[in-house]
This record gives sequence, structure tokens and C-alpha cells, in this order.
Amino acid sequence: MKRSLARAVRFCLAALTLTGGALAYPTVGGAARPPVGRENASMTSTVVRVWYGTDDPTEEALAQALARRFEATHSGVRVDLQSYALADLNGRMELALSAGTPPDIVYTTPRGPGLAAYVRAGQLTNLSPAWRQRGWATRLRPNVLVDYNRLLTANSGVAGHVYAVPYTMAAVGVLYNKTLFHKLSLRIPRTLAELDSINSRVKHAGLTPIGLGNADGWVGDDWWLTLVNARTGPTPLAPALRPDPHFSFRGAPFRDAAVTLQRWATVGYFTPSFNGLDAQDSMDAFFDGRTAMQLVSSTQNGQILALSRERKLSVGVFAFPSTHAGHPIMPQSGYAGWAIPRGSAHPALATAFIDQMLSPQTAALLLAHGLLPADTLGRDAHAAAAFQQDFLQALETATPGVYLDAAPIPTLNATMEATIQLLLAGHESPDVMLTQLQTTYASSGARATSTRTDGEF
Repeated sequence: MKRSLARAVRFCLAALTLTGGALAYPTVGGAARPPVGRENASMTSTVVRVWYGTDDPTEEALAQALARRFEATHSGVRVDLQSYALADLNGRMELALSAGTPPDIVYTTPRGPGLAAYVRAGQLTNLSPAWRQRGWATRLRPNVLVDYNRLLTANSGVAGHVYAVPYTMAAVGVLYNKTLFHKLSLRIPRTLAELDSINSRVKHAGLTPIGLGNADGWVGDDWWLTLVNARTGPTPLAPALRPDPHFSFRGAPFRDAAVTLQRWATVGYFTPSFNGLDAQDSMDAFFDGRTAMQLVSSTQNGQILALSRERKLSVGVFAFPSTHAGHPIMPQSGYAGWAIPRGSAHPALATAFIDQMLSPQTAALLLAHGLLPADTLGRDAHAAAAFQQDFLQALETATPGVYLDAAPIPTLNATMEATIQLLLAGHESPDVMLTQLQTTYASSGARATSTRTDGEF
């Protein structure tokens, strides 16, 4: 199988890690030299170091554009922005924090060994003063900043403080091939029963009902928790995020969702060999045009936008159907967050950088890249691609669902990804899967199944 672009990016990032993160410049007379002009800039500028975590290979250009914008508005400042895959970044951050040599700003995930772990270790700057003085909460969607940091600070003794600021939304929706839907006379499903009927009709037509790549675990995780939300609604699930010691994964909706996923895998509703494909691979396969639907996070929108333009495929997005018609569900929250390590050499500039990330100009760049800004968009939404407008409409009208894997229990995210991978591969039963999750949750992560997790959602 041809190696995906995402894997090639990760290979390059691994090479950077082996060389201490330094870019390899052309050599003259055996000595490495930076690009023309950079040697003088580095001697006269204040250098702000930014580490940017993403598993989307299309996001590198966006990150660099944001860095250049900050330089343009801050004379005498140069931004040295390095992008890393999320798993690589979190590993590097642990080493840098231990050595006292962190970047000035980091953009990374709240999941797994990410922002929440840095908060518990006391390694991040409290941004509450800046949050109040600069009005960051009012620039974002209602409650996004407060809810985001409530999870980061759970069980840490610093509840109420702000340590990280998201600037994009993570929201789960269903990407669908409009051409196939028209050809097969399908309509957007209003209930889970209608969704199951579509799967059967698409399979009977010799096509793939559901695109899936689950080698990195998080897409199967999103499928399961979204199916649970569709069966229960968010209210019974919210206690998991406190966390409430009485919350349990053993109820019928949790098992029904697992049974459904395993059945779909068994009857062949998913992309062939889905356990060997990562999320980027399966997105490529979807845009070959023979797949009807794919569960996606809005954090994948950059790749979706690029592929839809390249392949000329007409796509749309709808909110996930529930058990009752007219009540679609959409798990949603702030995505990765901007944070300032306590060892930042330039905390004032780092704060100004975050401030600019919450500006309308940045929101416009995010929208142009395909992402969903975490701010209140208003008049700029009309400039978005059609599928983005679908996403935005769903975000406004669907019931906000709960990301169960965001419960502040160490290793719960990794356990959920690992057990669902085993479930979909037929190596684990729904009952065993739920027992593993409950054991991890009830023990506050002391007893858990573990696997590599990139922290995406």
C-alpha cells in the first residue's frame, strides 16, 4: 500500500526529533547555514518559540501563515514555529519541561499526556488575568473556554483557573457523498433506524456504506461515543466529566452502541481493511467516490476541503441522527489549546500571540483553511465552503453531545481507543469492552488497558 502523506509527514517529524528538532540547512564548506536573510534576523530579533501539534498534514501551511502574521504586527519579533504530530509533541514536551527548556507557547491536545497532565504537574502559566483583561471568553462561543479549562483542572486543586485557550472547535458530524445519495435516492437519516437502512441499501448496491480508518484508534472511539449520545442524549452522560463516582459504563445504551459497531464491522459496512488504515488514509478512500458516509471531526476539515477541491466531489455534512426523529446530536468542544509553559522565556509576547489567535482575522484564516473557529462567526460564515456551512448550521441547531473520552481520568482515552479497536477487530466482546472501561473509570486510571494514543478527537 502506498504510504500516506500523513505517514510521510510523521517520518519527517521523527527525523527532526533525532536531530534535536533543528532543520537541516544546506552546508557550505562543511558548516550548516540558515536560509539567506535568517542569519541576520536571528541576531536582531526576539525569537518566540512555538510548538504546534497536529496530525493533519494540511495544517502546516496554516500554522506558518499565523506565525508570519504575528511577525508582521510585532516589529523585531521572529516566530520560530515547529509543527509536530501530537504523539511526538507530547513526548517532546515532557522532556523539555523536565529539562526546563520548554517553548514559549505550545498548541496541543487536552487528551492523553497533554495539557491536563501539564496542569497537574504545575508546568503551565495561569492565564486567568489575561482572560479577564482581554475579554477572551466573550470572543469565543458561550462556555467554550470555561468548560475546556474545567476538564483540564479537574482533580488538580486549581479549579476556576484558565490554562489553555482553544481557537477551533471539535465537532462530530457525518460527511456524505451527495452524488451517491442522489444516485441511490437516499435522504439524510433522521433516526438511527434510517441510518441502518441506508447502510444496507448502499452495501446491496456494491458500495461502501461507511468510511473508516481506525489504525490510530480515535475514529472508532468517536463512533462509539456518538452512538451512545444518540441513544441517551447528553444529560445522563454529563456526570462522567465531573467525574461522578456513581457514573457507570455498564448501562444498555453503552452496550447497544458496542453491539451495533461490532455488527457493522462483521457484515462489512466499513471500509475494507479499516483497522490497517489511519484517519487520513480512509479520508483519501472516501474521496475515491465509492463510499456513502464517513464520521468526521471538524478538525479534519482542512483535509476535507483540500480533497474536495482536488477530486471535485460534491460533499455535505449532517448532524448525527438519534433514536427519535428531529433530535440530532453533535458531540462538540474546544479542540487543542494554546498554553504558555511556566518556563517561557517571553511570556508577554506569548500572551500577545494567543490574543491574536482569537482575533477576527485569525478566524477568517481558519475558516478559509476549512476549520471551524471557536469564536462567534457572524457575518463571515457565508464565505465558507458548502460542507462547512452544513457543519456550522448543525453546530447551531443540534443538541451538543458529550465527549465521554474527555472525562478527566488518566488513561481513559487510551483505554477507550484500545478496547474499541479490539471490539471492531472481533477480538473482544461488548461486555468485556465495557468492563475494561468501567474498571479504568472507577479506579481513576489506576487499572487500565493502555495503548499508544495520539490524543485526537
